[in-house]
Amino acid sequence: MKHSPKRWAALAALIASTAAAPHAEAFPGFFVGKDDQARTLSSAHVVIMQREGRTAVTLMADYDGPTQEFAVVIPVPADIALDRVVTLKRDFVSRIDQLSAPRFHEFWEKDPCEPGATEQDWERSLAASSDTDFLGGGAAPKPTVKVAKEMSLTVEPEFKHASEYRFTLLSAADSANVAGWLGGQGYKLPSGAAEALKPYSDGKTRFLVAVVDPSKVELMGDGSAQLSPIRFWTEEAYSKIPAKLGLLSSGGKHQELVILTLDPERRFEAKNYDNVVPPTNLAVDFVVKERMGEFYAGLHDLLLAKNPRGILNEYAWSTRECGQPCPNPPLYIHELLSLGGDVFEATLSKEVLSPAPPERTEEEKAVYDALKKPDEKKAADASRQEVARRKALVERHEYLLTRLHHRYDAKTLDQDIELQPASAVKGGVELPKGPEGELPTSSAPADKSTLQTRYVHLHPDKSVLKCDTPERWRWGKAPRTYRGLRKVWIAEDLARKKRTEIVPAKVVQTAVPALGLPGKVTAAPDAGATPTEEKSEKSGGCSVSPVTALGRRAAATERGWGGFGIALLAALGLAARRRRRR
Repeated sequence: MKHSPKRWAALAALIASTAAAPHAEAFPGFFVGKDDQARTLSSAHVVIMQREGRTAVTLMADYDGPTQEFAVVIPVPADIALDRVVTLKRDFVSRIDQLSAPRFHEFWEKDPCEPGATEQDWERSLAASSDTDFLGGGAAPKPTVKVAKEMSLTVEPEFKHASEYRFTLLSAADSANVAGWLGGQGYKLPSGAAEALKPYSDGKTRFLVAVVDPSKVELMGDGSAQLSPIRFWTEEAYSKIPAKLGLLSSGGKHQELVILTLDPERRFEAKNYDNVVPPTNLAVDFVVKERMGEFYAGLHDLLLAKNPRGILNEYAWSTRECGQPCPNPPLYIHELLSLGGDVFEATLSKEVLSPAPPERTEEEKAVYDALKKPDEKKAADASRQEVARRKALVERHEYLLTRLHHRYDAKTLDQDIELQPASAVKGGVELPKGPEGELPTSSAPADKSTLQTRYVHLHPDKSVLKCDTPERWRWGKAPRTYRGLRKVWIAEDLARKKRTEIVPAKVVQTAVPALGLPGKVTAAPDAGATPTEEKSEKSGGCSVSPVTALGRRAAATERGWGGFGIALLAALGLAARRRRRR
């Protein structure tokens, strides 16, 4: 959506004047304009996909500042050419960010009198079984030709062609004097830029300058400006994130950096900073559910107080899956191609790109032989070849997704962040046990990486038991009677969250002595921005823990009628009293 510069300027001014100004997040580059006004970042992500000697790097940042034309200055490897630079839709980066983000999950105790195994949300199959009635009228009719699911997929990368950028790639000579080149173009460098640029003016780095047309910049829901992701690819190693340059656009505030790596086999970690796996599987009060961002921001500050140089290792999982639970579906093939998979496809032979289809089964042969016209058989052969091509494409693109997250300022970021391969790790995936729903809160070495940062809330069964041999403490998915919103709440958009609204010590129910978290607490009156009312809502023999006003709105729908049912009963009672008075 396009917005006029006039409207965008008004919104930008409104955002800048608010008391809760966003913190800046790091970006491997910086902003320059042709005036002295400040231009800062509020969020940024770096996605690095590497395979077979090639690396695709995608950068996405927000922008806070005036609406006059400005430029983004990005250091890139020396082998970059302009035909290796494209613009993406921001949805691709948002999807991978949400999929890997810290998440909130509820475990419910299975009815002690109900037999059968306990099922988890991520184990449910959305496919209809063979004996499922079709629209309530018997079995579904069998198709004469089975259409492969791969034929419904988008199998091409998607780029943003009408973007807000006009790219210029500086020559080696101009890159060696990038400060002088920018000055010659009329740009005014931020304070300290000349000194900060010296380490990158060594002949091994070139600079990409993206001039931004403000009239084409997209606005987010809160009115802030969102720049489109910029992707480039290189055949050189890209293991060092030039994050220190982002400090030039920090405005003197703390910065955050989310690094997402995609590799066929390897997990990654920081090489020159401390790696910290945040405590996962902590039991938390229900108030955390819809306020995961505020809660996690406060928890991150506790971790930073212990180790300001600690880079959080928050997620490591195959892209064929999406964690337990899944905030959104696994990455689709066109998303992986857009983030860099197409770069690797260009190196493959025709035989690999279009493998021969397998032999037909007897059933498929019968269907094929029944075709009378040559054109029909030709179309069937072409379709079969295309299915084989698509299946091979999907099979080739499985990656291990790693998420790293850091928050810092100029004092604690003394060097650019370097990455290195790391061994497989497991954490945040176990199931609760016993009446307390005990869970391990740390990570451990593993044969396969399945690491996620997850915070849980338990709903024990409170019903009157009507069986002789009840089975207690089987934790799983919500009961069939649950009518609440089936959404996985995640910690996202942290740059705009208030970091002191949710006090971890007042909502974390699992003790973490190293962080000063005593555990075994319920939400105190000042645990959040909204006063908490010590109230338990009961329906169907189950109770909900005390929550804030925001939490109560969610809890009210957990058993179906919630607050609406209570209000309806009250109204009926009042009407009955009036009738009696008449």
